[in-house]
Amino acid sequence: MTQEGLLPGEELVELNCKGLYIIQSKNGYTFTTDAVLLANFAKAYKGARVCDLGTGSGVIPTLMSAKTTAKAFVGVELQPRLADSAMRSVILNNLQERVSIINADIKGISQTLGRGAFDIVVSNPPYSPFDGDTTTASETDICKKEVFITLSELVREAAKLLKFGGKFYVILKAERLTDLLCCLRAENLEPKVITPVQPTPDKSVDTVIVESLKGGKPPLIMKKPFIVFDANGSYTPEAAEIYTF
Repeated sequence: MTQEGLLPGEELVELNCKGLYIIQSKNGYTFTTDAVLLANFAKAYKGARVCDLGTGSGVIPTLMSAKTTAKAFVGVELQPRLADSAMRSVILNNLQERVSIINADIKGISQTLGRGAFDIVVSNPPYSPFDGDTTTASETDICKKEVFITLSELVREAAKLLKFGGKFYVILKAERLTDLLCCLRAENLEPKVITPVQPTPDKSVDTVIVESLKGGKPPLIMKKPFIVFDANGSYTPEAAEIYTF
């Protein structure tokens, strides 16, 4: 992969997966471990249509295009710069036939993409509420905090996009798990599987991956924690499978 097509201040980040790269700004928002985890935990069958809400650099649909047999991926991103870099990443990786990026507000996106148009929806949403001035919010603020969309609004739109029996995958900070579960149930998205994530064996769970089913019924399965690093700071065998694909 060459540097051709990069703008000043941008770099290519290798994803260690089938020669794929992502274009990122050296000074702006960059994708995190959470996005990589979600891309690996989300399941998509052959012929499925997948929508990523708040796609950022487009890392989730890019990785899922290599790791699943889904037919098509649509990434929705509000911020123009991020959407543009994600679009260019799609082109650089020659994924135009399967991956598309839309620069649009998540709120109301079902009116554009269609109700019940997707089999799978995924999201690595903003972590926490925002109480600052929206006019001065930074690119990172908008990605990490609820500057322009709340968790409940995002879940509501995901429910509209999903067909009955479709699945919604979310990765979120553990401290907001109760908020997420309440939002899911309110939109007829039944929580089915929770996977806690621990940074290391001696640290508490700080993140959860939640799989829900539109129109589903209980029970809920709680998986054993997924541990990213061992006591020596190396990837656990499970994490190594993800990062050395």
